[in-house]
Amino acid sequence: MLSHYSKEVLLRPWSWRNFQSCRRNFSESPTEPPPYHWHKPMGQHTDIRVYNNGMRRKVPLILRNPNMVTWYTCGPTVYDSAHLGHASTYVKVDIIQRILRNYFNINLVTAMNITDVDDKIIRKARDSGCDWLGMARTYEAEFKQDMLRLNVQPPDIRTHVTSNMPAIVQFIEELINDSNAYVTEDNSVYFDVSKYPHYGKLQRLGMSTEEKSDLFKHNSADFALWKAKKEADEPSWAAPWGGEGRPGWHIECSAIAGLFFGHKLDFHAGGLDLRFPHHENEEAQCCVRYQTDQWVTYWMHTGQLHIAGDEQKMSKSLGNTISISEMLQSYTSDEFRMACLLSNYRNAMPYSEQLMLTARQTLQRFKNFQADLSAYTQFLKPIRKLDEGALKAQIAHMVTEFDSSLRDDFDTARGVSVLIDQMTSISRCINEQQVDAEEEPAYCLDLLTAAGNYINRAMLTFGITKLAETESLSQEISLPTAGGALDPALLIADILAIRGKLRREAISGQQKNIPLLAACDELRNLLEQHGIQIRDHKEGSSWVYASRAAASESKQ
Repeated sequence: MLSHYSKEVLLRPWSWRNFQSCRRNFSESPTEPPPYHWHKPMGQHTDIRVYNNGMRRKVPLILRNPNMVTWYTCGPTVYDSAHLGHASTYVKVDIIQRILRNYFNINLVTAMNITDVDDKIIRKARDSGCDWLGMARTYEAEFKQDMLRLNVQPPDIRTHVTSNMPAIVQFIEELINDSNAYVTEDNSVYFDVSKYPHYGKLQRLGMSTEEKSDLFKHNSADFALWKAKKEADEPSWAAPWGGEGRPGWHIECSAIAGLFFGHKLDFHAGGLDLRFPHHENEEAQCCVRYQTDQWVTYWMHTGQLHIAGDEQKMSKSLGNTISISEMLQSYTSDEFRMACLLSNYRNAMPYSEQLMLTARQTLQRFKNFQADLSAYTQFLKPIRKLDEGALKAQIAHMVTEFDSSLRDDFDTARGVSVLIDQMTSISRCINEQQVDAEEEPAYCLDLLTAAGNYINRAMLTFGITKLAETESLSQEISLPTAGGALDPALLIADILAIRGKLRREAISGQQKNIPLLAACDELRNLLEQHGIQIRDHKEGSSWVYASRAAASESKQ
């Protein structure tokens, strides 16, 4: 329970912890939850369960409108480069959105706001001697590029605070007119939390009797909707209640999401650190404006990323950040996405070299499986008869368990484990020299291909981009060749065919031709230096992209 602050607290040196205790007019107590119950919507049942923060349990996902589901994600405050803490949130949100769209075939409409005017932006621009809006646009462009490099799909609608000032002002004015907010002497505006009886429901905070920490406030938990202009160089907009100023942080998302989606919002996402006070305040503002007990039906909060061994979240203010560009110098975007897949989206994510190595090895297992399966179905490996009934049962089990994992609050870690189990079983069948099956013997090339297709599609659903590129590459290199363009896949296939011919010739005689075999090995090493990993089989060779680490080691 949060201790009640007293006059003694006010005399202590300023700290963030003191600030938090001063501004909260409630106590965190599991024994005193607010009188709140989640309202189950009327609509189409999906057999999907989603974790509900207020109830602290999973609840059924029900679609108010089966033809359209709305989703709002809090965007960045663009005053600096994005770091891995941001990346983990947006990649995890992207994974869930892809699952809803591509696996469950839900028509998701997504929106995001870019906070381009804020105390941090103004302060940094002032310290740097540059234009605040120009600086914000520069960091916004960098953020968009980072998201593209991470293969995060852009939202359907993306806008800025500065582009929606009339909607924000109108929202605040309605709150004032309905006596849910009040104007102070300096023309700032505060939300009156006492007017919303369910305040604190997301964090399970009960009201307390703390003293006010601000003479302007009616209650210590009241928060700013509008900040009056204080310095001449501050960006500001005229307010109908008097003076000039700019919006507070929480009102921006409420006004803009309300502008897009109205009085009801299906999904609202952001990092766990935004649950309180940001999301709590958004919910309060919208509930009183739209006269409802529940504005957002499903809040999605992603666990925070932190450096392993440091329990504090990755934060610019703490100076413990790793930029997205810095991470991508050592790992691929697919490897980072796999690290996110292996972690429940709600759990904290301890970032470490070991975590990324595990993600890299897991991703390589999927690539190697597809390469081995392709080699088997192209008869580069000796084929044998398998137990058709057992293989059918295995595939059916995989499909059922994978579906169950995604319906259980988007449990991607369990889903990946299900796919790995199936790959392990099939790999034993196609890589180990075993006798033909006695029961229901069949070559089962169709079933093996079906299993491979399902696993590949599952990875594509998660947003993994490069899993089965052994067959062909989509891009062609324009060169002055007879055909007008060069297909790298065909070039590699021709090189492997020549290498295979040389290998067969080197081992065909009574004695192996050691120099010729050495030349074949040298060609293998040369290809690996360029990221092409050769896999030799009894009847030929196949190839797969090597991990970045393997390619780097081969160059040394």
